[in-house]
Amino acid sequence: MKLFWRDEIRRKNIDTLKRQLRTKLGGYVKDIHPATTQNRYFRGVICDDRPNAVDRISYPPASKIKKMGRLNREGQSIFYASCGAPAVYYEIHAKAGDRVAVSTWELIEPVYMHNLGFHPGSLKHIGGLLEGPRQKLANPIPNETEFNAKLRYQLSEAFTEEVPEGEEWRYKLPIAINELLFDGAGPLPIDHVDGPRFDKVIGTVYPALRMRGAADNVAIWPEYVNRFLRLKFVSYVLVEAADAERQSYSVSSMAQSDEFNGNEIIWRPGITDARQCRGHISYENSQWVLRNGLGEIYDIY
Repeated sequence: MKLFWRDEIRRKNIDTLKRQLRTKLGGYVKDIHPATTQNRYFRGVICDDRPNAVDRISYPPASKIKKMGRLNREGQSIFYASCGAPAVYYEIHAKAGDRVAVSTWELIEPVYMHNLGFHPGSLKHIGGLLEGPRQKLANPIPNETEFNAKLRYQLSEAFTEEVPEGEEWRYKLPIAINELLFDGAGPLPIDHVDGPRFDKVIGTVYPALRMRGAADNVAIWPEYVNRFLRLKFVSYVLVEAADAERQSYSVSSMAQSDEFNGNEIIWRPGITDARQCRGHISYENSQWVLRNGLGEIYDIY
């Protein structure tokens, strides 16, 4: 069962795919989960010079978007981030010598998010695990019908497909799926105590393909970034080494900031302690291993 053959996706535009998806997804049931204030989102932006403005490291202006991404059309801005800090280097294809502003953002209140790409079959395909909160995302609907499960698998495949450079036309399908889920969506239940108090979905969470599903990515519409996200911390780092074959990165801190005056970033010098000022991440024996500046392991994904 396929939503569209590859040649169809190449030939048809996004709006045509959306119109046809409305029919193909007739009767499809989807569960929506809230994201809590415990969530942290990490965004990496390559900056040759140390950025002094928050808007330089937030979502880019639409005029600078020259090609399609996983969830954005050409000329459409979106806030992309990862739910794990190491993932940012893989997502931006960082190279040795790059200087990267790695920012940490938090939700100021619970909000609704779409979760796509978490079908067990899709996660297995990319090597992702089904542990912790993912158990609920991978099997979100009790007594799910076979028809619904097959559709959910097809939608998940669109969000976990490797897209080679130069074949960005493949993004048309996940863009169409994502936009369709937002178009004309009715109000969701609100909870004035512990749950979301805003009755719309603000973004989409999906597995981080470049980390083989060991982390998740998030895409949030720009109009909701200033309303629901708060910048907590920025680290300006140098990528000292990047090894594509070993899928590893070594980075060092040059400056940090947790102080912001409106749009201004107020920097302080980077850490000088050898254990903390450098970091290393690599893929070893089917695990992502994080080491500090002394080579000591401090975390394993």
